[in-house]
Amino acid sequence: MGARRRREGRLLPEEDHRRHLACDYVAGCDGFHGVSRTSIPAGALTLHSHEYPYSWLSVMAEVPAYPFGMAIHDRGLAARYPRGADASRLYLQCPAGDTPAQWPDERVWSELRARFGADIPTGRIVDKRIVPLRSVVYSPMSHGRLYLLGDSAHIVPPMSAKGIHLALYDTEVFARAIIAKVREGDASLLDGYSDTCLRHVWNYQAYAAWITDLMHNAGDASYEGAFRKQISRAELRRLHDSPTAGRLYDELVDGLL
Repeated sequence: MGARRRREGRLLPEEDHRRHLACDYVAGCDGFHGVSRTSIPAGALTLHSHEYPYSWLSVMAEVPAYPFGMAIHDRGLAARYPRGADASRLYLQCPAGDTPAQWPDERVWSELRARFGADIPTGRIVDKRIVPLRSVVYSPMSHGRLYLLGDSAHIVPPMSAKGIHLALYDTEVFARAIIAKVREGDASLLDGYSDTCLRHVWNYQAYAAWITDLMHNAGDASYEGAFRKQISRAELRRLHDSPTAGRLYDELVDGLL
């Protein structure tokens, strides 16, 4: 954390620029790779994780996203979403061990055309990366005066679109707990912070795992087999045909449960 200075050709010792801050409470909301969680002593947290057998190839292209949406195909999931008037984010399901080098531009456009079953306008690809799909939960979500929020405590696969939802829920629970402690001297909400958040987190981890498996297994059977493919397609039909199943899905998507 220091920087060495040179004086008259001599390299001087590093200056220590570290500062220590004393805090009543620390909100660890610095993401999955931040320092908050890693500062907690080893063995204090339990890691729960699940790695999916497929990943997403994520592509940013200078081309309008039309048509946009998701497609389920025997070759895997595909998606196109607008990122401005003349840019789009493209996703292609691929094996977990793939690298961007295995996906030259022409292969990307060819797969999109095949999976959408339509002509796809092409353009300059400006970014290409592999996004691993995983579910992660650290428990408890607090240690001493440090409270973990958002990605520092949990990760959901992007198929569920629940990362920001869970982070905002953690933030609201934490804020209410701090207010109660500071204004009323009531520490019960802070003491229950982890349990309160984890109940919500696990509920949406269950949803995230379900929707991720459903959308990916309904297309490419090479990962989980033909039986799981037919089960997933039956579930998709039920979501379409059953008002009860559709209502539960809508409530989960809207974050009402």
